[in-house]
Amino acid sequence: MSRGTWVLIGGEPHHGKSQFTNEIILQLMEKHDFKVALFSSESGNIAKVFSIFYGMYIGKQYSRVRSDLKKNEFAMNDAEKSIAEEFINNHLYVFEQNPTVKGYQKIENFYKLVGEAEERFRIKFDCVVIDPIYDIDGFEPKAEEVKKILSYIDYQCETSNRIDIVVNHVAETAKFIDKNGNRRKYRAGGDEFYGGKNNQRKAKLQLLVERPTPNEDQDLEPGEERVTSNQSNIHVLKAKPEGIAKIGVYPIFYDWKSRRYYERKENGQSQFSKGSKLESKEIYEQNYQTNLTVIANPNDAFYTTTEDDDDFPF
Repeated sequence: MSRGTWVLIGGEPHHGKSQFTNEIILQLMEKHDFKVALFSSESGNIAKVFSIFYGMYIGKQYSRVRSDLKKNEFAMNDAEKSIAEEFINNHLYVFEQNPTVKGYQKIENFYKLVGEAEERFRIKFDCVVIDPIYDIDGFEPKAEEVKKILSYIDYQCETSNRIDIVVNHVAETAKFIDKNGNRRKYRAGGDEFYGGKNNQRKAKLQLLVERPTPNEDQDLEPGEERVTSNQSNIHVLKAKPEGIAKIGVYPIFYDWKSRRYYERKENGQSQFSKGSKLESKEIYEQNYQTNLTVIANPNDAFYTTTEDDDDFPF
C-alpha cells in the first residue's frame, strides 16, 4: 500500500471480504497509528462494528454473553475491555449510513462528512473505507457512472494523501462441475468486479478474496496443495505504483476465537500480524489454553451456504 493510492477489495458473497478488510484496517491502526473513517453497512450498527474491532484488537470476544444467552467463555475481562476501547476509540470513526435521507449516499457527501469530522475532532484521517461501494448512489453497472465515482475516490485519495479502501462484489461468473461432482464458479478476473472493467482500470491495488474448496479429507493428486477449511487466498490482481505489492496468490488462515487472520510459515509455525496483541503465539495460547490447530467452522466465520443463489441483484 502507498499513500495517495486506493485499494479495491472484491470477492464472491460470503468469501470474507469484509472480514479481510477489517483485518487490514486493524493492521493499519496497529502498525502505523492510522485514523480510519469507516462507512459500512456490512457489519451491523455502529455499536456492533465497535464490538467487532474491540474483540479483534485483544483477540478475545467483547461480549460476555453469547447469542444463546449463555456465558461466553472466550470474553475479555474488564482490564482488556478498557485497553481495547481506548485504542479503538482513538483510531476508528464509524459513519452511519442512511439511505432514507436524499443525497446522503452520494460519494460527494461521504467525503464531505469526512472533512466535517476532521474539523470537528481536529484530526486528519489516514484512511477512508467504503464497504460496500455498490451502496453508493449511482454506482450501477454503467461504465460512465462507475468511472465517475471511482475517479472521484481517486482524486480525493491523492489530494488528501490517504490510503482509501473500497469493497465490491464480483460479477456472476460461469460454473463448472469439479472432480467430486460439485457445482463451482470460476474465479473472477480483475475486470469482472461489479461495475465492469473500470474497476481494474481505476484501482491502484486490486485484491480478490477467495475461499478455496477445502480438501483436508481427500487424497491429493500429484502437484495438488492441501487446502484447509479456514484458508483464504488473497489474489493480487493489480499493483500500481510498482513495488507496493507483488502479483500472485497469498494464503492466510482465519482463527475463529480472535477473528484474526494469521500466516503459516514454511516451518509450519503460525504467525499473527506483527505489532498485534496476538503476535506472540505463547501469549495467544496462554490466553486460550489452546493452540492454533483449532480452526474455524466456515459457517461461524463467513455464514457460508450450500445454496448456489445469493441475494445480489444479478
